[in-house]
Amino acid sequence: MQPIGHIIRLQAQTSPLKLGQKPYRVYDPGPIRVTPAMRLTREGVIGLDDGQTFMDVHHARHPQSRRRGESNAISFNFTAHYRRMRDRYGPHLADGVAGEGILIASDRIWTEDELQPGLVIATRDGREVRLDHIIVAAPCAPFSRFALALDAYPPPEMIKEALQFLDGGTRGFLAQLDGGEARIQVGDAVFIA
Repeated sequence: MQPIGHIIRLQAQTSPLKLGQKPYRVYDPGPIRVTPAMRLTREGVIGLDDGQTFMDVHHARHPQSRRRGESNAISFNFTAHYRRMRDRYGPHLADGVAGEGILIASDRIWTEDELQPGLVIATRDGREVRLDHIIVAAPCAPFSRFALALDAYPPPEMIKEALQFLDGGTRGFLAQLDGGEARIQVGDAVFIA
């Protein structure tokens, strides 16, 4: 297995981050809840914090579920991808603001092709949690407008350029759990399978 890095942040979206009506929806990262641990299930993720649980909005049983089959149950990104976004758009793109559930410390940019073997999270209790069926988390127009951080509504060509820049994995990736329910926590090591 090839080491990638370790988990530095876990979080759950407790409600939708895109608000309003199309085409004027806005992105609000306010409902992101940082947690020290997370339970991964085939239905989605649940943040764990001092006895409390926080079901992610992409969980199948969340009352406002944004789940699309199994393809968006688990999301992750890398710190190098955030550096790339900040270099382009500014410091408001803090680690985790894109809403992925798992943030992995890594000094390099990763592509979808490189991640196709899947990820393995080595937990502190000696378990190996496998994530597979990895695909790019395509950026949306509301997050692209958020990244641009303009006072006025950006013209379509600026949104298109932001969407293109944030695509290809810069905004993050989606994965499915391969196996039974598992608990992960900040500090767990991550590998390519």
